[in-house]
Amino acid sequence: MKRFIACIVALAVLCSSQVVAGAALQVKAPAQIELESQRVEPITIQIGCKGEAVEITPSEAWFGIVGGLKTLEPKAKRSIKIWAEPNFSTVERRAVLSLKGLTSGNVKEIVVVQPPYLKTISDGFPVRMEAQRYDTELWQSRGVSTIKGRGAVLSAVSVSGNTLITINEHGATIAGMGAGDYFLFAVPVTKVEAGEQFDFMCTMTAMETTSPKYWIFEYWDSGRWNSVENTLRTAEEDSSIRYSFYNKYFRSAHHTTFAQTFYLSQPIENGCVKVRLRALTAGTGKVKLTGNSKYVSMQLLRYNKAPQARDKKRMLFIGNSFTYFYGTPFMFKEIARSEGHQVDIVVSVKGGQEFCEHLKLERSREAIMQGGFDYAFLQDTSPNAAKYADTKDVDIINACREINKLTKQYSPDCQIVYEHTWGCPYDDYRGYGSYERLDNLLEQGAKLLAEQLREYNIIVSSIGKGFKIGREQNLNLLHSDERHQSREGAYMKACINYLLIYKQPFTSSVSNCGVRAQTAQIIRDIAEQVVLNR
Repeated sequence: MKRFIACIVALAVLCSSQVVAGAALQVKAPAQIELESQRVEPITIQIGCKGEAVEITPSEAWFGIVGGLKTLEPKAKRSIKIWAEPNFSTVERRAVLSLKGLTSGNVKEIVVVQPPYLKTISDGFPVRMEAQRYDTELWQSRGVSTIKGRGAVLSAVSVSGNTLITINEHGATIAGMGAGDYFLFAVPVTKVEAGEQFDFMCTMTAMETTSPKYWIFEYWDSGRWNSVENTLRTAEEDSSIRYSFYNKYFRSAHHTTFAQTFYLSQPIENGCVKVRLRALTAGTGKVKLTGNSKYVSMQLLRYNKAPQARDKKRMLFIGNSFTYFYGTPFMFKEIARSEGHQVDIVVSVKGGQEFCEHLKLERSREAIMQGGFDYAFLQDTSPNAAKYADTKDVDIINACREINKLTKQYSPDCQIVYEHTWGCPYDDYRGYGSYERLDNLLEQGAKLLAEQLREYNIIVSSIGKGFKIGREQNLNLLHSDERHQSREGAYMKACINYLLIYKQPFTSSVSNCGVRAQTAQIIRDIAEQVVLNR
């Protein structure tokens, strides 16, 4: 009898518990979530549960819950924020948000639907995002910009739940980015073969002290986001942070210049090549992808027609506006890869800087101290070579000696290259009165510095000579300000530097880097004349 009563009591306790195994999950939630095709900021939904705790899990990588995995306690009703990437495809995509009872194991699914952003797929390569003006309405209201009508799109995605404020300031600017938020860059392609190589390049600026510092570059492949592991660096203050580049605020702006090569292991057909720059550390200050005639915001280049890379070199570029106008280091990298040479570049450029100033700049010193370079292209402020030839200013040669010394300290086997820059009519030909006098002094000064610092085995890149020949052939190698390089001038500089290193004439596969084909051929002919005496 006692045993019978005990069984009755146990049964009563079991039946009075909040959840009976197999019972329907008691949750209140929407049956379906409808996202916008280019959703930028998270949406909010309400979920409540009774009787047991519920775990909430997204089924796909393109959307998720702000803050990651969520668990709701019984009787709780909570606002849940859902973030999602834009749907860069031509078809609707569906997923589910699973609500799983932690006691019963029962699951309820919320259907997630997102329409396509693209109407058609066309080949968007190559993409050179150098826009001086974005589609202001789209960028400011949705965080999406169509670039040069080729179908490539740029967006910003909030995983942190922060409200992203978009600003059009001669480039794509975002305020409010938190840890995990990212810029997403997608380029449509009709077909990509497995194993194809791409180059991504960008210029980014931290505009406030509260801007996120550490960033990682990732590309979409094999159904997940991948980093290029062997290029990641470790933050000094936190060894758990593995980053691609840092983007720090400087009172006198010093932009971040970043380049990354990557390969796709899986083919793509009628889809998009997608890359992203993801903030690894908290910070809500403004971040800008600088974009105007001076800076290259982003480039994504495809080398499906280039020969297989037969060698690899690591190169350093230190300079000022005579280096960063139209992205001459980027052009060098593109030319080299199109000719079958893999080049990894590290760049520190800041307007108006002399060598003595670079030696004091954190970013320039950090770039040099990365070390392991095969070549270092060092470009002093343009008039200094002429000034040295004219006055033998001891401060100029001392600064050259110090930057050489620092470069060799961290790259003992590095070949240092001085860039002999070009004459221009600006400020009465830099105060020398004529093209002829300025051209001669620039050439003399560069060669004299290399000779007097012969212990560093410096070679001189005669870019100014190419500009002189181009001017005689009526090529427009100068920007509208009559001192900086135009796109064609940047190409001339990159071509001469390339030939100086590889010492072989250009092949038919060489890239024009956005320069009109006929003009590019003339520039290459001049470069071969200058370097190879052809």
